[in-house]
Amino acid sequence: MRTERLKHPGRVWVEIRGSGSDAFLSKAAAKGLSIRNVRREGEVLCFSARRADMPVLRQIRRSCGVRLRLRAEPGQADLLMSPRKLAGLLLFLGMPVLLSMFIWTVDVAGGTPEREERIGAWLLKQGVTVPLRISSVPDEGRVRNALMASDPGLAWVRVERKGGRLTVHAVEAPEIADDAASKEKPAHLAASRRAVVTRFELTSGIRNVLPNTTVEKGDILASGIVTQGEKSVVTGAKGKVFGDYILEMNFKMPATVGYSILSGRAYKITAPGKRGGAKGEEWRELRLPQPLSDFMSVRELSSSRKFSRQLSEQDDEELILGILREKLRLSLTPGAAVKDEKILRVHYDNDKVEGTVLFLINENIAVRKQISQGD
Repeated sequence: MRTERLKHPGRVWVEIRGSGSDAFLSKAAAKGLSIRNVRREGEVLCFSARRADMPVLRQIRRSCGVRLRLRAEPGQADLLMSPRKLAGLLLFLGMPVLLSMFIWTVDVAGGTPEREERIGAWLLKQGVTVPLRISSVPDEGRVRNALMASDPGLAWVRVERKGGRLTVHAVEAPEIADDAASKEKPAHLAASRRAVVTRFELTSGIRNVLPNTTVEKGDILASGIVTQGEKSVVTGAKGKVFGDYILEMNFKMPATVGYSILSGRAYKITAPGKRGGAKGEEWRELRLPQPLSDFMSVRELSSSRKFSRQLSEQDDEELILGILREKLRLSLTPGAAVKDEKILRVHYDNDKVEGTVLFLINENIAVRKQISQGD
């Protein structure tokens, strides 16, 4: 067989079925059509014809009453396909593209189970539910800043997307334990004040109460004794137990308050090793990779404008709350949060403002309590 000529792109393979197949072949030869490689496969007459002769072949087919089927020649891809095959091909090629436009799985990796559960609840509040369009995935920087601001126990947050899977990696800040803490005897974790337990972050020990339980000062929150069948093992309870409690704050402040607003930021390139800045200039030095840090240093300069404001009864309750909220945060333990506040009373005098505010605090309420001999 002349294989090379069979594979010429200008030719097509024709299959004829019906009793008039011989008459069809005779009429095609009489019209001088280029017909090659004629053979019979059972009741099917097969041959190679030029694509340009197809209109004439279709006319002969109607006169002879035979069925005609076209396909690519042997050795070529089947370029002639039915609408059903074409639709199937488009569906086969288009479906992966369509599916790749969505996130189908959202995972949280790293951290304690309680922390992973909190991050998952935060993502749910942000509308991160599957299926999720890739264009709707929150910005990694926004996710990182929001989670690290709400949970100081996180050292870093990374968002990774692989195909249709979105994974939020939470990296916990390492706990720095001194020698004295490592030599402490095993203990329970008890409540330092009356509060409503909200969550546990335990590294060892067994929960002694359930979330949303009101506990009194001294109640055992997590037991340092693990029971296995009839045997009890003293392991000690370690970690944090957070609870909500109400704090009443009485305040007194000047009626005139001062504050500053960042007005500008600039960057300055200096020689390496140069210390200090201009008088009244706020700056911080940026870390540069080697070997750039050997030849230069970059400083971020910031300038601010100072203002003063006279507090009045009309519109300054939010400003007062903001000042008290910041003052309160400095006195709270790491990881604590101010969940709500309410002003009970405010009294304005000529040169001072005083009053009472209730704060709803969420803070670690767990303290160590020695395990007694009878436990």
